[in-house]
This record gives sequence, structure tokens and C-alpha cells, in this order.
Amino acid sequence: MVLSLLFLVILPSSSLAQELYKLIEQKAPANSFVGAYFVDVDGTVLVEYNAHKLFTPASLTKIFTTLLAWEVLGPDFKYTTTFYIPVGSTRPVIKGNLVIKANGDPSMSVDILRQNLKKFKDDGYTRIEGNIVVDNSFFSTERWGIGWEWDYKNPYIDALVLREYVTSFSANDKNAMALFYGGQVKQILTSYGIEVTGQVIVGKLTSGYTEYISIKSAPLKSLVDVANKFSSNSYAEQIFRTVGLRLYNLGSTQNSIRAMDNFVKRLFGESYSYRIVDGCGLSTYNLLTPYMVTQALVYAYKNHGGLDGFISTLALGGKEGTMEKRLGDIFVRAKTGTLQGVSNIAGIMRTKTGRLIAFCIMVNNFTAPTYTVMAYHDEIIRYVWNNY
Repeated sequence: MVLSLLFLVILPSSSLAQELYKLIEQKAPANSFVGAYFVDVDGTVLVEYNAHKLFTPASLTKIFTTLLAWEVLGPDFKYTTTFYIPVGSTRPVIKGNLVIKANGDPSMSVDILRQNLKKFKDDGYTRIEGNIVVDNSFFSTERWGIGWEWDYKNPYIDALVLREYVTSFSANDKNAMALFYGGQVKQILTSYGIEVTGQVIVGKLTSGYTEYISIKSAPLKSLVDVANKFSSNSYAEQIFRTVGLRLYNLGSTQNSIRAMDNFVKRLFGESYSYRIVDGCGLSTYNLLTPYMVTQALVYAYKNHGGLDGFISTLALGGKEGTMEKRLGDIFVRAKTGTLQGVSNIAGIMRTKTGRLIAFCIMVNNFTAPTYTVMAYHDEIIRYVWNNY
């Protein structure tokens, strides 16, 4: 039995539904395409307006990406970046290569590398007689998502990335980040007085090596916080690829899409129409419905820790991230999604009477300024907060 059967429909108050319908329709930006769905977490539907029509979701896609990862990887999952040296290495010289292998940590930075690589100096090493080998084979060589615009600062996807530089390289240069990453390692080692005689190359870990340094990331929950609260495209894409790696042994676009398809079918059944082809929502090929987004949040609330679990990774109105300047007078956790001609919002709020409402408003194909569409969202949300 598919989980979609859990999403029972209870008829709303007819007067509230009519007033909401009127507000949504009459205040909609000129010539725009609008969809909305509001439901009490107990199953009572307040209003549905084009709720099963397909819209460009933009960064609302991240709700699905990160929720999928929450289930597959778990909120306590940590990324590992490992440095290997030849077995039997003795101070002060490492005779052979230094190999770096990682599984996609989106939070790795030059400062983190610097802090950890000091171990070479502290342990008395002064020379590495070999290459720095960067093993990024856990991920495929697809560096951008499907359907991304060429003139946008897109994040570069790889098994090893440095968060300060994710938009610095062309997708056509398959090993750009890996070589840069290795170059940063070489520079740090040199700054500690450690000579590296060889070059930075891309290769694979082979037998005859032993783990020397293992760097763990913060738990996945903290990384999902960044992806959702601040709408980090890089974090979302790295997490999406990691799901494909965990389930199918390679972090590739198709493996990640395959995992997403199975997840969506489990929630909504085999025949519900949708499309997700990337992890962050930059692709205009993505298509979701307001109903899907809202029910995914209800599912997360009921199955993953209520307001303190997955839902807590959404930005708090008036306080955090993309919601810092919005809806600070009510309790709401929400995710926004914005592209050219696209402005969406979805989340869970507590109304004035204490009811918990999951919602999604999607506005596509408008020509008005985006801030006016955001004001339209907020007016609808406040109306529900005040009247239910």
C-alpha cells in the first residue's frame, strides 16, 4: 500500500475555503499562473487552487532532495575525507604518493584542511617524495545538473569540493576542482615546511596505502540546515549525488534521479506526474505540484520528528536565511523558491488558534517585480493564520 493513502482528504470549512479561493484569485499578479494548497496536519484541506497542476518549483526542489537524504543517509550521517600514505612510511620522509579520497562533503573548506594537515608537521614529516593524488571516483564526471543555464554561476559538483570555490570552474573542465583541491593541499603542506616533490594529479587509491587523516563533516542535519535555510545550491547538489552513491555505488545524475523516482512513487503512487532532474532546483525542467510539496512536508512532520526534526531545517520566519525579513510576526518555518518568473513558498505554520498548517503557494510566469509576488504570498499566509 503506497504512502499516498495516508494523505486523507477532509472537507474544509466552506466559508474559509471560499474566502481563500477569492483572495488567491483576485490578488494574483497579472497574467501569472498560480497554485496553492493549504492543509491542516490532521488532514483537513483548507483550500486547493490548481493544486495538482505542474509548476516550476525552483528551490522548493530542495525539500525533496534533503528529505530523501534524511531517509536514505539519516540525519546523523557524516561525510568523510581521508588522506592516505604508503604503508610503512617513517618520519621524516614519506616515500610515495599522498592520496586524498572523499565522498562529496559540501562543507569542506581551506581552513578545515589547514587545521587537519598540521598533523604532518606535528608528526615530524618534512618531505613527501611523490605526487598528491586526488581520487574523486565516488562521483561521476557530470559537473552540472541537467537543464542548467550556461550564463548562471552554477555550483560545480564533485566528490571533493571546497565550498569557497564551488562556482569558480567550468563544467567542461572535468578535473578542475580536483586539481585545485590538490593544489590547495600542496600549498598548505608547503606552508608548514613540508616539501612535495611530485605533481597534483587525479587518480585512484590503490593497495599498499593506509589511512593517515580522516576528516568528518558535521552531521547531515547541519548540512541540510544550510541547504534549506540559506538555499545553498551546492549543498543540495552534493547531498543529492551522495544519495545516488549510497544506494547505487556511484554519485551520478541518473542514480540520484532513480532514487528520487522511487521515493516519490512511495509517497504518491506510480502514476502521479512530476519531474525532478537536479537536486537544487536550478533546472527549469523540474515540475512539481503544490499538493506534492505540501504533502511531502506533512509526511516529514509526521515521520521525522515533528517541528523539531526535518521541519526545523526550514528557515524560521523573521529570523533565518531566506525568511529573515518575512513573516516575523507569526510562527512559520518555510522554504522559498525563486527563479526568473518564478516565486514560490512552502512550509508549516502555527495559526493564531494553535493549529498546524502545511502549505504551498507557487506563482509562475509573472512579469511583476518579485517582491510584489512575495507580498502576495505573505498576505495569503497571514489570512490563514488569522482565520483558522
